[in-house]
Amino acid sequence: MKFRIPWSLSDVLMTLIALSPAIGALLLYNRLPDVLASHFSFDNTANGYMSKNGSILLLVLLGLVPLLLRLVRYMDPNRANYEKFSKAYEVARVGTSLILAVAGWGMLLYNLNLRLQMNTIICGVIGMLLLVLGNYITQVQPNYTFGIRTPWTLSNPEVWRKTHRFGGPMMMLGGASGLVGAWVDGVAGAVIFIIGLVISVVAPVLYSYLLHRKLNHQ
Repeated sequence: MKFRIPWSLSDVLMTLIALSPAIGALLLYNRLPDVLASHFSFDNTANGYMSKNGSILLLVLLGLVPLLLRLVRYMDPNRANYEKFSKAYEVARVGTSLILAVAGWGMLLYNLNLRLQMNTIICGVIGMLLLVLGNYITQVQPNYTFGIRTPWTLSNPEVWRKTHRFGGPMMMLGGASGLVGAWVDGVAGAVIFIIGLVISVVAPVLYSYLLHRKLNHQ
């Protein structure tokens, strides 16, 4: 079946935001070192490196993620349902664009000798995104791309609905842990963030399984 993807001004803006680190890297190319720090430990020390050209290529590929998210929406067999939660999906795309931009610019500035606290930045922006998404995830209708997609939610609309109602607060818990972790130094901050994130992911999955078993044994 043929389908048309209606690109909009928001798609252009989100893509430019996500691509802005790659654009910045090209403009600042001569000022960047030949090898860039690209991964950071809990104490904000660089422990992973990439070549300058490899880093720029990665930033370009990551900058195209908002467009990819637009594309997969129209490839989803249940794409008609997206109209019922289009605001939630757009919030997720905007948040993804901002995270990619913040992370990319943070890496560039770090390599320009502005020693930013990368863990604080990343935990903070992810925490904010999860807090916002937690308010919208309850609106998401069954699909194969976005939301809490487990074998049990995908097989039963009632399990999908109740799991997403449960998952909203869990996602907000993960977001709150990200904000707390952003302001706690070192390993402790990362541990707080990771524990909250794991709970926010594992709890809805377990809930969907238990609910599916309960409904099938009534």
